[in-house]
Amino acid sequence: MRSLIVANAVTLDGFFAGPGGNPLVLNLDAAFDAHNLELMCGAGTVLLGRASFELFSSFWPMIADAPDDPSNPALSETNREFSRRYRDIPKIVVSDRYEVPDDNPWKTTTRVIPATHLSEAVRDEKTGDGGDIIVYASHLLWNRLLADGLVDRLDLIVGPDSIGEGVPAFTAPTSLTPIASRVLPGSRNVLVQYVPTAKAPR
Repeated sequence: MRSLIVANAVTLDGFFAGPGGNPLVLNLDAAFDAHNLELMCGAGTVLLGRASFELFSSFWPMIADAPDDPSNPALSETNREFSRRYRDIPKIVVSDRYEVPDDNPWKTTTRVIPATHLSEAVRDEKTGDGGDIIVYASHLLWNRLLADGLVDRLDLIVGPDSIGEGVPAFTAPTSLTPIASRVLPGSRNVLVQYVPTAKAPR
C-alpha cells in the first residue's frame, strides 16, 4: 500500500499563503528545499492541482540545466537535483477540463484525472506498486483528500513568522496527531509531521 504524503509550508499562525495568495510570505529556505528533495527521492508519483501544476511546470524544468549564477539560491545543487527528478517522475493533475499543452515540458510524464473521480483514482493509485504519492502545494486538493480519509501523513514546515492574515492552510476543521518534529538544520523552520487522528497508532 502506497502512502500519500502532503508537503506544505505554513506560517507560524497557520497560513498557506499571504493576502491574495502570495506565497512569498513563507520562509522557503534551503532547508525547505532539502526536505522536498528528500520526499521526492522516495516518491513514485506527484499529485497536483491544476494551478500548482501550471506554476511548477513553468519554473522547475528550467532549473536543472540553467547557467550557473551564485547569486541565485534557486540554482542550488539541491534544486537542480529536484528539477531532474521532477522532470522524470510520473505526475497526475486533477482537473475536469484541463489538458496539458503540447509545449509543456512535462507533457509526456503527466496525465490528467477528473476531479469528479478523484477519490476513486487516488485509492487505485495507493493500491499499486511504487514509492509514495506526494502532494506539493495544491492546498485545496489535499484538504479534499484529507476530508476523504486519503492522506496518510502531513509534513508541515512551520515558519518563524506570524502574518496575521492570508489563506488558511486548512479549509475545514480536522484532527491531527503529531508523530515527529524537529528544527531543520541551519533554518528557523520547524518540520512537524502529523497523521490524521483516525489513522494514528493506538
